[in-house]
Amino acid sequence: MAFLTTILEYFFSPIPSGPFKYFIVLATVAGIAVAAGIALKILIKSQKEDKMFKKLFRALPGKLILFGVLEGIYVLVRFERIPYLSIRFLNYAIFAYGLYLAFHYIQLYVKIYPVEKKHREEQLQKNKYLPRKKK
Repeated sequence: MAFLTTILEYFFSPIPSGPFKYFIVLATVAGIAVAAGIALKILIKSQKEDKMFKKLFRALPGKLILFGVLEGIYVLVRFERIPYLSIRFLNYAIFAYGLYLAFHYIQLYVKIYPVEKKHREEQLQKNKYLPRKKK
């Protein structure tokens, strides 16, 4: 029972004990996520001809920026040791969200994007030879 209490106290303690050792690492991760979100937003806007890339990855920059901002806020709250907002469980929940994003969009890029791109190219080839309506 003491082991379970220790584990729960580790994850849900209102003010985690000890200094925050991972400030630089987690702040860097947050900064990289925000920078990647901004860069990806610019890349998606510059893609003129690849409509499927724009369609499938339109929401990713906002989600990356959200992940970076949440992690940045957590790092600041944890550094300042604000009660109940600096529990370790929040950091693990934020990273679980980041891992979900990474898994989902890597799977989307590897499996779904090539199939959709090929389907769109085939559809454009079919439509190329169809007669057009004249007004």
